[in-house]
Formats: sequence, structure tokens, C-alpha cells
Amino acid sequence: MNYYLKRYGPLTASLAVLFASGVAAGYRWGQRAAPGPTQPPVVAATEPTAAQWIENTAAALEKDFALTAEQTEKVRTSIAGPARGIFEDKRQTGFKIHLRLLEVHDTLVRDAGLTDSQKALLKIRREQLRQYILTTFKDIIGDHPHPVLSGL
Repeated sequence: MNYYLKRYGPLTASLAVLFASGVAAGYRWGQRAAPGPTQPPVVAATEPTAAQWIENTAAALEKDFALTAEQTEKVRTSIAGPARGIFEDKRQTGFKIHLRLLEVHDTLVRDAGLTDSQKALLKIRREQLRQYILTTFKDIIGDHPHPVLSGL
């Protein structure tokens, strides 16, 4: 036994130290790579406005087709109307989707067989969604709020 310790002991000890250092290094790298409470949250990219989309599209077409300044301006004016229409339709659709979500809240209260505490929580969530809709889509709502926006 002493013979094996003398002969293979240093080799075994060095392999154990090498293995332990690899585990420690992996642990440290994992700690750095893992998102923690001190790291800032990931911010979602904001979507472009109609004007930004028009400018980006005109610039891309100018580059792809080697347009002159005059052609680029004609492209810009040609796509302005449809682009604004697309963005307005997109906003109207978002508003309609949020109204449907309010309808889902109302349906769940009526038909899902929820307990009183679950209904109370759903009522809070519905009010949060209603306030979000009222602030986000106030330009669409104007003076004529949709009946779904009324309370339960």
C-alpha cells in the first residue's frame, strides 16, 4: 500500500487539484453568466412609428435600387399614406384585442366556477387591465367609451 501511495499519490493528488480547480472555475463563470438581481432587466425594443418606418423603408429602397434623391422623395411620398394606414389599423387592432381580454375576464367571472377569492383577484386584474386600456388608448376612446370598459 505504501508503495502505491508513494508512486501514484502525487499523480492522484494533482489530478484531484486539477478537477477541483475546474469545478471552482466553472462555478465562478456560471455565477457571472447567470442573471442576478443586480443586473438590469432586458428592455424590449420599441416598435418604430409610421414616420420612422417610412424613413427606414425609403433609405433601404434607396440603397437597394440606387435611387436618386428625386426618386427617393417620390418613394417616400408614395408609401406615406399606406404606412400611416397600416400603423393606425395596428393600433385599432391592439385596442380591440384588449377589449376582448376584458370580455374574457367577464366570461370567467360568470362561467368558470371560480371561488370568491379567485373572483376578487380576477376583479383586481380586470381593473388593472381597464386602467391600462383607458390610459394607453385614450385617443381612440375619446368621449365614447366602449360598454365593456364599464365596471362589473
